[in-house]
Amino acid sequence: MFTGIVQELGEVCLLATRGNGLSLGVQSSSEFAHELVSGDSVAVDGVCLTVVRRDGNRIFFDVIPETLACTTIGERSVGDKVNLEGSLRMGDSMGGHLVSGHVLGTAEIVAIEENRYYFHVVENLAPYLFEKGFIAVDGASLTIVSVDGAVFSVGLIPETLQRTTLGYKREKARVNIEIETSTKIQVDTLRRLMKL
Repeated sequence: MFTGIVQELGEVCLLATRGNGLSLGVQSSSEFAHELVSGDSVAVDGVCLTVVRRDGNRIFFDVIPETLACTTIGERSVGDKVNLEGSLRMGDSMGGHLVSGHVLGTAEIVAIEENRYYFHVVENLAPYLFEKGFIAVDGASLTIVSVDGAVFSVGLIPETLQRTTLGYKREKARVNIEIETSTKIQVDTLRRLMKL
């Protein structure tokens, strides 16, 4: 589990085909990497990945085809910035909302107006969008400001723009989306009950 509070920006240092998947390497700071060992979970742009190896401040992950199919990880290039967050530990503060790192789909930035960003989600995610609801965008815990069909907006403060990859994003950029778990459960339950 994660909090949706991005701890730092990493930089992609390796992308290599591995079978049907991908080997991903990310350069991080020594502060972030020093306690990581094989088997630890790290959210990379909101995607929960397992550390397979660490070499100094470089962290390596294997990305399977299923992950590539529903996230933007496969679209990254060497040198790209990525959001990083280590997994939640007992006693850690809960600054955002509970995030699993299980991305449900992607969205495209359709407009940027000063500090307001507008995203168009893949159609199957639209029923889960609610004003004032939590959403994770590339792993960053955000609050939805407005909803219009499959388009939602968020307001981003300068701190968020500086500490996450969102400050580097432009219109037409794609991002990873995770719906807050309790929202998804409630909507799915209601939809099932309505079919009875």
